[in-house]
Amino acid sequence: MPLNLHISRYRRLLVRIALLSITTTSIPTAVAAVEALRITKDNAAQLIQQGPDATGGIGDWFFSNGTLCAVISDIEHENEFSSKGGTLVDLGFCGRADDHFTTAQDMLDGQQTRPMDIHQVDFDIDADQVSVTTQGRADGVVVDTRYTLSTARPTELSISKRVRVVDDEKPGFNFYAPFWFNYHSMEPFVFSSKHPANTRGFNNEDFVTRGSSAIRQAAINADTVIMAPPADAQYGIAYGWQLKSAKRVSGDISYEVPHFVLADDESVVMLILADSFYFGDGSYIGLLQLPQMPLLSLDVGDSLEIEEILYVGARSDVASVTDQLWPVAVTVAGRLADTSSALHVELADGTPYTFVRPAADGSFHFRAAAGDYRLRQRGTAGRELTTNLKVGADDQDLGTLALPPAAQLNLPRGEAMRLVFVGLEGTENPDFEDRLTDYAVHDDEGFHNRSKISQLFLAGVDSDPKQVDLAPGKYRVYATRGPEYSLGIQDISMQTGKAVNLEIDLPKQTVATPGYIAADLHVHSGISFDNTFPELARVRTFVAEHGEIMVSSEHDVLVDYAPYIRELGVMDKITSIAATEMTSLLLAKSQPFTGGHLNFFPVQPQTHAYRQGMVSHEDRRLRDVLHEFRENHPGVLAQMNHARQNLSLSGALPKNYQKLIYKGGYLDHMGVAAYPYNPEEPLHSHPNNSLIEKHPQTGVRDIDVDAFEIINPGDTYHQERILALRKDWLSFLAQGLRMTGTANSDSHHSGQQVAVPRNMVRVIGDSVAEFDQSEFLASLKSGNSYGTTGPMLEVSLSGSQMGQSFSGNQATLKLEIRSADWIPVDAIRIQVNGRQITEVAVAGKREFAIPLEFSQDSFVTIEVSGPANDAYEAIYPGLTPYAFSNPIYVDADSDGKWSPPGL
Repeated sequence: MPLNLHISRYRRLLVRIALLSITTTSIPTAVAAVEALRITKDNAAQLIQQGPDATGGIGDWFFSNGTLCAVISDIEHENEFSSKGGTLVDLGFCGRADDHFTTAQDMLDGQQTRPMDIHQVDFDIDADQVSVTTQGRADGVVVDTRYTLSTARPTELSISKRVRVVDDEKPGFNFYAPFWFNYHSMEPFVFSSKHPANTRGFNNEDFVTRGSSAIRQAAINADTVIMAPPADAQYGIAYGWQLKSAKRVSGDISYEVPHFVLADDESVVMLILADSFYFGDGSYIGLLQLPQMPLLSLDVGDSLEIEEILYVGARSDVASVTDQLWPVAVTVAGRLADTSSALHVELADGTPYTFVRPAADGSFHFRAAAGDYRLRQRGTAGRELTTNLKVGADDQDLGTLALPPAAQLNLPRGEAMRLVFVGLEGTENPDFEDRLTDYAVHDDEGFHNRSKISQLFLAGVDSDPKQVDLAPGKYRVYATRGPEYSLGIQDISMQTGKAVNLEIDLPKQTVATPGYIAADLHVHSGISFDNTFPELARVRTFVAEHGEIMVSSEHDVLVDYAPYIRELGVMDKITSIAATEMTSLLLAKSQPFTGGHLNFFPVQPQTHAYRQGMVSHEDRRLRDVLHEFRENHPGVLAQMNHARQNLSLSGALPKNYQKLIYKGGYLDHMGVAAYPYNPEEPLHSHPNNSLIEKHPQTGVRDIDVDAFEIINPGDTYHQERILALRKDWLSFLAQGLRMTGTANSDSHHSGQQVAVPRNMVRVIGDSVAEFDQSEFLASLKSGNSYGTTGPMLEVSLSGSQMGQSFSGNQATLKLEIRSADWIPVDAIRIQVNGRQITEVAVAGKREFAIPLEFSQDSFVTIEVSGPANDAYEAIYPGLTPYAFSNPIYVDADSDGKWSPPGL
């Protein structure tokens, strides 16, 4: 529906008031305006928020109380779980690039298919507060939401909701679910302001992957979730989402309805029941309460009245929010001698209370009610110190708290490399990115902490880390710079309080790859909604691995990494191509299992546009999105990402196939088809034929992509994923669909390998200094490249290179394998028309000439592989040495055209 905008009688008045100086040191001071206005081309530079997750742009709605600045998206600007906007997208302190707010969306019964789509936005402003009201609807339910910023409460955004059923012939709902999509990003701290003993802290229960059956275990009788980015975020910020009250109103009668918090590493939900339980006091969901939930409903004429508050703190910790929840409590202060450490405040029985990070000078403070507490200071290298604290009626200063000293390792300077650490003789692997929160998620298999990051990245620049803390013990250190380089290995022994210089052989290039440049076409950082890895750190990791061309693929936002590369000072080592990853999450009519994931590059960001100019894609067929991208960005390449998870749906289907569908894998459901692609059947057969249905006006098809991702590390199913994706790709090639096979890392944080897998793309300018983007893109699109996790190739068919054509029915396949001595290769497999015709043992030989004969037009592909030895496994855990070529096409009858051989 078109925007029905109503501005109050103060529409033309921007009331500017001077705010009182705010004395709390954790809150930035401000003198600014209470204002609300639409973002336009003329004011965008002043109003658009900045920060890793900032997405607002021209057409959206800005409002502020002078301390906090917020953005509500225009209703035509979709978010991750709705084809409509009108939701809060940005929130942070004015004048700081600190926005880490991702996506919030209200859903009926917590179902992705039932988002409350917004269709109206209103504003109201007076001298000391501004309010934005929206109206949404779904399935006969209407929600009126009011967001308010006031000068009286400068660090709070209050949210009031009134939920009504207006059509009793529609499904209605059993529970209402305000939802925050926090996918593997900030760590939720579950807090109960009313009953502190119910606080779970950073110990969470999985509910997303378990499904509805987990509600009983995961629903917590708490009212607040606090989230903050890690300590290395450019600006400290924390968000405290509190459900103040939830009431059912029927005429003059109102009463509280049960409400619970669900939080894990994927999402946070406030679960609000439509009515009270028939049995139970609403403090928990037990075996008697769970079957009652489907019976609860809201009658026409009744409503749910919901009050929420978003508290914003100015540090990346929990205490910057809990201090606001206990404004009259005692203040406990002190100093942490180690400024990189953090403080867990717990009740005497170990129940979490708050979590504190110090200021740059080590000073800290938090507020607490009178009582007995335990302080647990955690620092690098696994150090910990526990002390008891008794809080009385007066403020306290604890003085300086000091952890025991760590062992220190001085790092090499001036050289780019990645250092991998492995504990020896019982010494645990180090964790260099321990957030010190003890964050864990419990599922049916037990508690799971974040993976340890036992590696360091050096770009050979002054800002590289100079020293690192280690726990006492013995370690093996590997120095690598990617698969073209030698591997330095050094064992070290570390002692408490002593510093050691790391004397290790520096990686040297031992494998030459003339005529090729190394590219990773699928790279993420904290700009994506699902992680908080800093952008500069991402560039550093890429340089350390000797990646040369980085294609940014942040979820649903157009990004150019050139400014970060310049800031780090590594323009001679790495270059980038602006790009985005279309990340479909909405389950809708035109895509019942989503629209999959695609990379588009190059796409130059539009500085002041919503999501930097991202094309809307939810509830649209893929062919329409492809067409619009190509209209907006002539010359853009489209790459289909991780189109399968495994082989389970790559042929004959089990009866429960729908439960096995990987929603992020397009070929598991093919979008509009809602049915898996069958690589064993022709494209013109059902349901495969949906891929080749042309749009009646544009002629574009859903399958008209330029590249197809074959290696994507995924998870423990990495090898099976390659088999599944390669099976699909060969099926497409055999039927005449030419698309370049690619190999990418899909890296998000530093625990996921970047720049390996990689694409080696043939170019004349094979260095960063000589890089020609047009040449690179043309070569990649033609298929003159190969994908690898280590082995390097040179492939030709009687002079024809990958992506090119050979004319004749007899030819010689020439293959040269190059690999560093720590990357073994033992087998070559040759395929013609997707079918293996021979396997050759390498046995120390590196150059091969293999005669081939062809009875029809064909295409030739090769694979090489080897076992992962101890060194390889340490450098690339979960991978094995593997490389594949793109096809060389054979015009066997020399008639000047290539006819696909078919399946």
